[in-house]
Amino acid sequence: MACKKLKFTGKDVIVRYAIGCPDQLPTETEWKRMMALRSRGLEITWDAADATDGDSVGALRENIATFQSLSISGNGTVKASGAGAANHREFTKHIFKPEATGGQPVLWLQYIYPDLTFTAFCMVTTLSRTGEYDDVVTYAFEASATASDFGLIVEDTPDPNAADPASVQVVPATLTMDVGQTYDFEGVVLPVDAPQTLRWTSASPAIASVDSISGVVTALAAGEAIITAASSVDPLIKSTATVTVEA
Repeated sequence: MACKKLKFTGKDVIVRYAIGCPDQLPTETEWKRMMALRSRGLEITWDAADATDGDSVGALRENIATFQSLSISGNGTVKASGAGAANHREFTKHIFKPEATGGQPVLWLQYIYPDLTFTAFCMVTTLSRTGEYDDVVTYAFEASATASDFGLIVEDTPDPNAADPASVQVVPATLTMDVGQTYDFEGVVLPVDAPQTLRWTSASPAIASVDSISGVVTALAAGEAIITAASSVDPLIKSTATVTVEA
């Protein structure tokens, strides 16, 4: 029996990237790992506005949060071979010449801590390489989250010792809605001790759109749409529901 760690080190934090657009969340097979990292950084800050007025109690300033900024960074060594080398070459080429994303140095970044996973669409603002004559070649990058259809996604990291997903149940299996209505679908991954994170999609988003993270469906036009809930751990484990939208 393996003992569980009471604390975790920087080596336990996994950083992944996926080159794509801000309107589509990467699938599990599209993520690639950033290898040979020595350090990883994740910082969020909130902008604040002064909302103090004459009714302030105790003469204290009243501040309200407005916008948040997410900064991501990392540095490591450059490897010459293996999967990590291929991934780093692709990452570097994309940032220097981001033709795949319309000339903008953007991509998806994911920081997987043993307890929480952070996913955001980011703009890489700095990418550097250094090469001392008597030392290994190193690299460093800095990025900041930018606008996407999903914002910042914060989820519990699946327990590596959890059961493998076997099936998904969506409740209800059929639903009739009027145009303009919303409904929060529920999905359960079986067995119940398997990771419960789901990714939702709609086969007909012009008829019924669905939030890929929460499962909230919005009826947009008359017709029928198939809503799919797939395990984020194993996208092949999925189930569907049928939504009929009436004018």
